[in-house]
Amino acid sequence: MPNLLRNLFWKAAIHAGWLLPSSRGVGIEIGQRVPDFTLSDLSGQSLTLSKTFPKKAAVLWLTNLCEGCEEKISLLQGIHETRGDRVGIFAVSTLGEDRATPKRILQTHRMTFPLLMDPEDWVGKELKLEHPAGACPIYNLLIIDRTGRVKFRHHLSAIGDEKFLNELSGVVHGWSSR
Repeated sequence: MPNLLRNLFWKAAIHAGWLLPSSRGVGIEIGQRVPDFTLSDLSGQSLTLSKTFPKKAAVLWLTNLCEGCEEKISLLQGIHETRGDRVGIFAVSTLGEDRATPKRILQTHRMTFPLLMDPEDWVGKELKLEHPAGACPIYNLLIIDRTGRVKFRHHLSAIGDEKFLNELSGVVHGWSSR
């Protein structure tokens, strides 16, 4: 029960944060180009974001792998398995040097989309998505079109699956959520 209350508290706090004037203008804006980056996964394999474009759109998810985010992994995995030819899914760990949690998540959920390590929070800093160490930024989910521009931003654990799929279908070439 305490975990449920904690999850509800954080979801309410995230929603309330979006209503406050101070949270507007935070981070990369809709229409801006995402800076390119190269990060490695737990096995040391490097991935460069720009190599996704112009063939695919992308979902960029900056995560601390909390329970709320963990609940959405199956949705992202399903998209990766069924639409991976049109959209790349990229998770970026905001847990600093913690490798045990990402390893556990990969094994538990059998994730096959990349979970990239960003121990210095380079991506968060470049996207101006400031957040406390070990936490997610307020906008931890970006849908990026094939030109590398942000088309949608939200917090993954605070968005309904249907809304997310509708937003994604509006960006991904030749795909609808239905």
